[in-house]
Amino acid sequence: MLSVVATTPLQEYSQISGDPALDLVNTVSWRLNPERRIEHLADYASVLRWATQHGLVDEPLRRELECIAADDVAGARLELERVIELREAIYEAAYRGAQTTPIVSQHADAVAAGRLERATDAGWQWAFPTALSLPRRRIALAAVDLLLRGDLDRLGQCADAECGWVYLDTSPRHNRRWCVASDCGNRNRVREYYARSREAEAEDGAAGV
Repeated sequence: MLSVVATTPLQEYSQISGDPALDLVNTVSWRLNPERRIEHLADYASVLRWATQHGLVDEPLRRELECIAADDVAGARLELERVIELREAIYEAAYRGAQTTPIVSQHADAVAAGRLERATDAGWQWAFPTALSLPRRRIALAAVDLLLRGDLDRLGQCADAECGWVYLDTSPRHNRRWCVASDCGNRNRVREYYARSREAEAEDGAAGV
């Protein structure tokens, strides 16, 4: 299993999914509507902020990687592209039934690049060289951890027609419909209410003719 470091209090990115690999998928807003789609990983610095918030990188390491990225702008841009490719591969595999080959390949690269270190008396953790690829290595481990879970029948996607955010449905009755009930849930309930009201008014008007 993936071992992570302490999280930062920063909450710039959504953590509604119940799994870090799925939270990565949710760094796209309005995924199902190309005209509204918003990319939240705009640069390598945003990858580092996301990884720090999710406990894959700590603050000192984030600052060190920022310095490396400043000295290797092309390499940082390439890493951003690779993280986004991995994110899309996670989504396609988990929700579209696509081949897991891109994930397996990145996982194999991560394992080859890393080593296991004794973290505590209770266990071990993965360690990687301090390089621009480090966040992606840890994401690849998280992606395979996700796909090897025994409860993937609980994978869900927001019922909003345009949202596209994903999650593990851990609700008691496994009937979660929305990414966030107070956001997409409320908006769609209001929309459905007004649609029913208009239908009722139309029926009343027709009946009065």
